[in-house]
Amino acid sequence: MTTEILDDALAISGAWSGSLNLRDLIEMEIRLSGFSHSSVDVVAVGKAAREMASATHDVLGELVRRQLVIVDEGPAFSLDSDVEFIIGEHPLPGLGSLLAGERLVEFLESPTNAECTIFLISGGASSLCALPQSPVDLDDLHDLFTAVLETGANITTLNQLRAASSRIAGGAVLRNVGTPHSLALIMVDNVVSGERWVASGLTFDYDPNIDEVQSLLETIGLRSGPLAAKILEACAQRGDLMGEAVTTVHENRVVAEPARVLIAATQEAIRRGYRVIDMGVSLHGDVQELVDSMAERLSLDTTGTGPFCILGVGEVTLRVRASGVGGRCQEFAWRMAEVLDGQKRDAIAVGRATDGRDFVKGIAGGWSDNETVRRARERGIEWLRVVEESDSYSALKELGQLITGGRTGWNLCDVYLTVVGEA
Repeated sequence: MTTEILDDALAISGAWSGSLNLRDLIEMEIRLSGFSHSSVDVVAVGKAAREMASATHDVLGELVRRQLVIVDEGPAFSLDSDVEFIIGEHPLPGLGSLLAGERLVEFLESPTNAECTIFLISGGASSLCALPQSPVDLDDLHDLFTAVLETGANITTLNQLRAASSRIAGGAVLRNVGTPHSLALIMVDNVVSGERWVASGLTFDYDPNIDEVQSLLETIGLRSGPLAAKILEACAQRGDLMGEAVTTVHENRVVAEPARVLIAATQEAIRRGYRVIDMGVSLHGDVQELVDSMAERLSLDTTGTGPFCILGVGEVTLRVRASGVGGRCQEFAWRMAEVLDGQKRDAIAVGRATDGRDFVKGIAGGWSDNETVRRARERGIEWLRVVEESDSYSALKELGQLITGGRTGWNLCDVYLTVVGEA
């Protein structure tokens, strides 16, 4: 394996970070919405909340009256106007998340002279800012998350159930907005249903009936039992809240989406001399399904001699089987090692999270090549055992095949690719 092909694979998977400008994207959407000269209150919530709030303040300056920023880490910048930070928890909501939910309602209902409330929404908001409808509590939200992981259901199913049992998600929070107008700028990380279900549809009305919620519960194996009963009761009580009129004139707009990541990666691959095989921007389902699809594409492209790159963007699901450590991108990379094992041409598979955090703090993803299985075997690491124990992090760490990460200020799904060198 040459260093050059590894460098190419990593550069392609991270190309989006140098081609997107958050401030420019936010400025364009605010201008198109007509609020470039309006006084605003800002509510930013999600993994990219800190950066989105900073960019918005940079665009609007003194027009910003108040700011509430709900993040998963402490603040690392200061703003000229008043800003309040609340730290929530992710991926499981905690006491900080409950505090954030309560404070969000108080913030919106407090007197203000702003003309518009701007919501800045990115992935992770469902966990960072939570306010469940009684009788659902924090432990129930944890059990719901576990049930979804165990069944491998997609993120939209989880978000729909969160919204159905929430006092703020699914558009309920719009009933608390006191300004005449409101605008949501959304950084999309949900490839299954787009902006509609980022942050459990925080600014999109969702008022499901009992039958719909029952069907969702059955999807994650909760046909009956205490948790199912509490979610159904919460949904029924939430119906009264959703019956209240929304007094603000609201608009939802997308500020960035996964397609931009795919475009940047494709351009970088072509620039480096690779023929690109496009797998699209909506990769989802079980991680093994993606691996199988990638393997099929590889088998169809064995006749050519030039280098090529199979490339797609999305967010797969990982059914956790044991107590190991890992993430979606690391698991993809590890499972691809078996696909690449024995390939005569140099080949590298990469899975990389655009938010810089593939479940494990400080890790953005991982990579494997056609020598990974052999190197692992020499160190006493059995490929299948790692899969069975859901311990891709430990194996890739031992082999030096992790991609380090950290906060990027973006949250636009994951990049999955396989680069194949010259014949």
